[in-house]
Amino acid sequence: MKKKLFRLALVLAILFAASMLYLNKKMEEQKDPYNVSTVLDDKGVKLYKRGFRLLEEQLATYIKEHYSGVSKIEFSPIFVQGGDGQTLFSANIVFSIYDKNQNKAYVGETIGNITYPTYDNVWDVRMDFNGLDEEIIELRTSDKKLIDVSDFQHLPPEAKLKVSDKVDENLEALVNAGHLNDVVKSEKGSQKAEILYNTEIMKGGHLEWPLQMKVFE
Repeated sequence: MKKKLFRLALVLAILFAASMLYLNKKMEEQKDPYNVSTVLDDKGVKLYKRGFRLLEEQLATYIKEHYSGVSKIEFSPIFVQGGDGQTLFSANIVFSIYDKNQNKAYVGETIGNITYPTYDNVWDVRMDFNGLDEEIIELRTSDKKLIDVSDFQHLPPEAKLKVSDKVDENLEALVNAGHLNDVVKSEKGSQKAEILYNTEIMKGGHLEWPLQMKVFE
């Protein structure tokens, strides 16, 4: 009888501890909804900052080298969602682009009846740790293959994009919709375009970013 009572008490204690941990986690999320510590540890944060910084450089380099009429490219924070045991973890970025007249447009939004994609940890950049707990970072190239850039702090030449349908289709739609003027695919490029990289990690969706930016405009 005593053994049964002891086992019951042990089970109840474990359940109580688990429920308290869950409640504490929820309280932390309510106090700071942008706190990512509940889905990424310090090691994961460092990995995602490195991986997405390389992706941002890959995208910015492509636009600077293949489009004229661009004055600035500004990246969003890294938005993370899920990873709470209920939905799968995901992370993505978007960026805004300015023409020479300072017209500003956002990629990854809906234009007409088409919603354009973001740049994420599923297709565009892959990040993980190997068996030795070393960072593994891979970028998607023009031929749709992944290239290992784990040992680089900046984009290596072999990881440059020669073609990007994903970027091209979105920018073409922004120009056709009148959001950007005189942004044209050209070998002249926009070598003097300003690049604002962003490796801040936030919980939420990328559609929140334009609303946040308008507060500061």
